[in-house]
Amino acid sequence: MGLEISKSAFHEFAKNKCRISCKRAHFQPEERNNLEKIQLRYDWVKHWENTDLDFESNCVFIDEAGFHINMKCSFAWSKVGTRAVVKTQKTKSKMTTILGAISPFGVVNMKGRTPKVVQSKKRKLGGNKEDERDIDSVKRTVGTVTGHYFNFIANTLDVMDRHAEFKGHYIVMDNAPIHKHEDIKLYIESRGYNCVHLPPYSPELNPIEQFWSVCKSKLKREALLQEETLTSRIKEACNSVLISDLKGFCRYSQKKFDDCLERKPI
Repeated sequence: MGLEISKSAFHEFAKNKCRISCKRAHFQPEERNNLEKIQLRYDWVKHWENTDLDFESNCVFIDEAGFHINMKCSFAWSKVGTRAVVKTQKTKSKMTTILGAISPFGVVNMKGRTPKVVQSKKRKLGGNKEDERDIDSVKRTVGTVTGHYFNFIANTLDVMDRHAEFKGHYIVMDNAPIHKHEDIKLYIESRGYNCVHLPPYSPELNPIEQFWSVCKSKLKREALLQEETLTSRIKEACNSVLISDLKGFCRYSQKKFDDCLERKPI
């Protein structure tokens, strides 16, 4: 005779006896915690722990994030037994990229840009003129490139130069290709600062990732009805993050150093 169990009984058993519950899934790249990436994080922490690098006192964290007007919260309230339906505006949204720089003591710099829409070139399908068809209706957008990022770095360093407490700080960023251009590192060092690239697939080590998450959560709480209000909403969300939160983000990421040294997945 086979064992029969109801769904509700299984859920109660899993929750109360096994201490597990069904949650919203957070998807991660398969490569994030393979042996190679874990070793790279270990090597990175071993290298920087022998310096005066301190996320909680002498670092500025730089990254970019994408926002659009159709960002919505993944959860909503509804009566038991009914689907939670959220009506959305029929609006084609453009992605707005925000370049940001934060420190444990405040937001250092923010700059937004909307990707430029580029029309693809006309091409012919077939060799005859009669068979010429215009297929340039397909559009593509150009996001943040090295030039945009370099200009943001320069502007951020200008801001930091005006405040003596930033002297000699570390500029910390992930290892995205546009961040690792040799000219960027040389430029940062020529301005009297230090350049640090995080190991690949390591968002937990970057406090600004948590900052973006909080900003996006704030945006999702209220509907954005007009695209024109998006930039001001983003600015409001960024400026509403407390100093205590920024310090907490930095503290959290620095504590992950211990997990890296113990070769734990993060």
